[in-house]
Amino acid sequence: MVRKKYMMFALPFIIFMLLMVVLPLTLVFIHAFRDDGGFTFNNFRSIFTDGFSMRVLGRSLWMAVIATVIILLVAYPIAYGLAMAGFKRKTTILLLFTLPMWTNLLLRSNALRAVFYLVDFPLGFWAIMVAFLLNFLPIMILPIYVVLSNIDKKYIEASQDLGASLMRVFFKTVLPLSAPGIVAGVILVFSPIVSTYFISGFFGGGGTGWRMFGELLNSFIRTTDYGEGAVLSIILLLIVGTTVFILNRFSKVGNKRGGLW
Repeated sequence: MVRKKYMMFALPFIIFMLLMVVLPLTLVFIHAFRDDGGFTFNNFRSIFTDGFSMRVLGRSLWMAVIATVIILLVAYPIAYGLAMAGFKRKTTILLLFTLPMWTNLLLRSNALRAVFYLVDFPLGFWAIMVAFLLNFLPIMILPIYVVLSNIDKKYIEASQDLGASLMRVFFKTVLPLSAPGIVAGVILVFSPIVSTYFISGFFGGGGTGWRMFGELLNSFIRTTDYGEGAVLSIILLLIVGTTVFILNRFSKVGNKRGGLW
């Protein structure tokens, strides 16, 4: 009886999920296997045989991996310094990193592009990477910072008492314990980057040379070619879902073993 009473509080959420998640995904799958009113695999065949779509997918994946690694390498030292150092204004400094996120993506991108023109920085691959770094760095910093801040300092003190050097303490104690934050940050950054449809086109210098998967998906939607667009959506959903699953498994295994090693 008590359980049924509490289920009433979950009812609005269940209705929301059915209308906003389950129903749209169902429509996507219906469009993917539908052509001229009948069941077909032609949409899948077109996507996998046209050559261009798979090339854009491959480009999107390796660019997303490179961008995620760059953002992680920049974000981790910042989060580590904020979490471990005895700053009195730690929250204020963290707020300054998240402050750009308060403005619109289009405004940030236009401002960055204006800076590129001012310093004569060419548009292209590295311009796209810098744009990714600017827009997704705070998203990577926050989960890593939260995990590092909650690490019990006794583990670090115990490692130092046992004679471990600072580098060994970091790689054997701090880094493994911060793995959940790294995994969360990678998931939050990799997923939107691989599906982006604005940044790569805006900073790529025009043309289709740096076109990414999200732009390709958007072009199908604009031309109302919902069948092939739905196939691209399913492929993207599988990629993101597989990434989240693997990283979550990696994080759980690391925690059971006491870290990454």
